[in-house]
Amino acid sequence: MSQTKTLRGECQHCGEPIQFAAEAVGLTADCPHCGQPTELLLATPRQEPTVPMKTIVFTVLAILILIGGLIAAMVAVNRLQREAEQRRGAIVATDGREAQAADPFARLGFLVSAVSLEKTPGSSLVHATGTVRNRTDRRRFGLKVELEVLDSSGSKIGTATDYQSTLEPQAVWNFKALVLEAKAAGARIVAITESP
Repeated sequence: MSQTKTLRGECQHCGEPIQFAAEAVGLTADCPHCGQPTELLLATPRQEPTVPMKTIVFTVLAILILIGGLIAAMVAVNRLQREAEQRRGAIVATDGREAQAADPFARLGFLVSAVSLEKTPGSSLVHATGTVRNRTDRRRFGLKVELEVLDSSGSKIGTATDYQSTLEPQAVWNFKALVLEAKAAGARIVAITESP
């Protein structure tokens, strides 16, 4: 007695399962469920995702957490940079007097302004101008301000100086140093010296 091997397939119309003999593969038969003629073929195996859904969900969550952490780190770094810049440029109270933290001349008792170039009206003379304030409670004697003259790229192309014989306590000196370089685009204070 020979045993007939049975296979499982699906109706091509209604999708219901059909059992049939292995020898009938490829033949057409009426579906026992819907009555439509259907080709007897093996059922295609259900496709399982190659990566489990749980893994995909955890990966997406991990990426979102990493992106959130990166954004938070960038915000924190930007905030720290802003605070550092504010500290550098802030005016700090010291013994009831103000000293600019980023000013290298503050430890000498001076508060200096930015330097600008001014052309004398009706002539070709150019001066580097700015202010030096005596932040101490003593008179300063024989002050000399030394400046570097800069071109448009910020490179040093020369020097300029101005002199003040005395500067009273808390007084402001409006210096005016002659600039001889024709290509001068800016200047900066590099030294303030005082006669002993």
